[in-house]
Amino acid sequence: MKQSPLIRTFFPSFFTVFLISIFLVFAIMEFRHTKDLITQYEAGIQQIALYNTNQFLNEIKNFSTDTAKKIDLEKPLNINQFVASVQKNPLVKDVYLLDKAGNLLATTNSEPDINRSMVQEAANLKGYITLLSPVHMDSLSKNKLVTVLTPLQILDNRILAIDFHLENFQNEILQEFLSRNYAVAVFDHYGNAVVWPFEDKQLSKLSFNQESFVYENKRYNVLSVETENNIWQVHFFFKANNIEIFRALTILLLVFALYVCLYELLVEYWGVNTAKTYFENIDFAIFNQLNEGVMIANNSGRILFANETAHRMFADRKSLLRNVRLKEILGNLDLQKEHYGSLSFSLKLSDKLLKAIHSPIIKHNKILGSLTVIRNKDDGDNSIAPIMDKVFESIPQGIIFVSKQHEISHANLIAKCFFTNLIKGTGIEVVDRELADFIYKNIDSYSVKRVTLSTGISCEITPVHDEDGIYVGTVVYILSDTPAI
Repeated sequence: MKQSPLIRTFFPSFFTVFLISIFLVFAIMEFRHTKDLITQYEAGIQQIALYNTNQFLNEIKNFSTDTAKKIDLEKPLNINQFVASVQKNPLVKDVYLLDKAGNLLATTNSEPDINRSMVQEAANLKGYITLLSPVHMDSLSKNKLVTVLTPLQILDNRILAIDFHLENFQNEILQEFLSRNYAVAVFDHYGNAVVWPFEDKQLSKLSFNQESFVYENKRYNVLSVETENNIWQVHFFFKANNIEIFRALTILLLVFALYVCLYELLVEYWGVNTAKTYFENIDFAIFNQLNEGVMIANNSGRILFANETAHRMFADRKSLLRNVRLKEILGNLDLQKEHYGSLSFSLKLSDKLLKAIHSPIIKHNKILGSLTVIRNKDDGDNSIAPIMDKVFESIPQGIIFVSKQHEISHANLIAKCFFTNLIKGTGIEVVDRELADFIYKNIDSYSVKRVTLSTGISCEITPVHDEDGIYVGTVVYILSDTPAI
């Protein structure tokens, strides 16, 4: 069973739309899943770095608090010996015991470097409440230190200050988070760098609340997180990836492809395609040389081109045929889009009768539009038909004229004695198949051909051509020696 063009074109388009929709949904879900994985991966790094930083801060604060409590409770007689024992901890650089005025009572450093303003600030705190100084540089080792000041509670006029090394913490952070895809930096509350993973000269390029950072032509996304009690700030540098751009481009391409396919699908479903693009840039002036009317329409039934003859034929209906619906000109004829073959019909106008042939224009099993050719039904000057009939009847020999449409145009009474069905308009195949085949084979001949049919009838076949050499018909003479039936 032959499928209609709608089935041939609609379902492939529908299947393509379905596949692209599946790909689009899958791409959205896959990108969302990948984004979630990256987010979870970055969140894991943040938690580990933040945990390590908080652990270090809690360790030095707890050590300072415990040491202050020992001094309060034990009240050592030799305070210098006690602070020297505290210095044995690998985290400790120096230990100081001061009064609230900032005077040294005991120290492990012969050249102490104490920020007096920090001492005064710590003196206003309650007992065992720690205060961290800004990160500062050791004058001798040139290593970074942080000082924790803790006021005593029982000996409330005393303040314990301990300088802590930062090398171990720095090495731990740099080694654990050494990667080409991310880096971790730590700053104190005053904006001083505790850990800086890049070159020192790059530090000046970073400002707080900055969202991106460029190093060695690589762009990093910057995220800042505060530690407990906002003591320090941890900065995370994640190498920027193009997944969002790739995701946007992929989805846009899929959406565009889906739009195109949906457009094609709706075009096929509603029967309105872009056939105009196949015709509008073509010069149809050659059709103006024809005596027949020619109209080309798109698949929506609107006329894209009509030659001058067509305009003259339908001048009483429309002065301009372009962009006019074909049905307005031809009437409400049943011109089915699924019809692959040609359709012949007659048009009755007020002063004339027209004959039309309507045929679809097909490319790759898609109907792009239609071609309609119209001619006067009485073309060929049928006014002389009665005269020709009289002439044929006066000839004492059987004679038949077969038109170029291979139909009986004229036949006299004698010819009807030899052949039946010699009715005007009857196809020559109906009259005699053998004679019809012989006529077909000799259309291009310019000489008289003789044939004896299997029925015993002898005929002379004379093809007729006009002055331009175009075939117009064939004259069949029935020879006189043929017996009548």
